[in-house]
Amino acid sequence: MRILIGAVGLALLAGCASMNEKRADGPAYAANSLKSVDQVAECVLFSWQNQSLMGAHYAAAIQPLAGGGKTVISAGEVEFADFQALHDKTNVNLYFQTGLMDWRKSRRIEAVKSCL
Repeated sequence: MRILIGAVGLALLAGCASMNEKRADGPAYAANSLKSVDQVAECVLFSWQNQSLMGAHYAAAIQPLAGGGKTVISAGEVEFADFQALHDKTNVNLYFQTGLMDWRKSRRIEAVKSCL
């Protein structure tokens, strides 16, 4: 039984791509905002933290993005969004791990759109 549980755990981990791998694949959703990086990133952070997904609230955190900007990450890096200043705009790129149900992606995109 332990071997089976270990094998299932390894199989699940094998399907998870790193954040840089997801970035290399390109965003699932991209947009721009006239608001500042800090304004948009904090709005998305609070929206994701307050969003109920199938009756549960999932943790989200904000961190600096290498090269400038911010990243908002959900628990387990299931989804994350990068926010970077580009001229007078904030460039927003949203990424998802594969295998997520479309309703969850749609809810996260809606939260991002509400902050633009």
